[in-house]
Amino acid sequence: MPDYKVRCEVVEILRNAFDCSKVGQAFILGPRTPEGMCARAFAGLYPTALAMRFSERIAWENEQGQVDVTCPERDVVYRLTRVRE
Repeated sequence: MPDYKVRCEVVEILRNAFDCSKVGQAFILGPRTPEGMCARAFAGLYPTALAMRFSERIAWENEQGQVDVTCPERDVVYRLTRVRE
């Protein structure tokens, strides 16, 4: 079974009501919320990141192996990318 790293990058800020993100901010996702990342955002994108981590491809990713996910508050857009090393 594959076990990829998943990179998460802030690509757009729509509102940022909690002032918790900056465009270009990036994290490598694991089973816990990365330091400096909004816990609500992590909870919202974790299911997609988990699917990307343990599969070669998921149906809704683009040709570059990326998925854009909006945080539950609809404030920030994160781009998830499977890291193939």
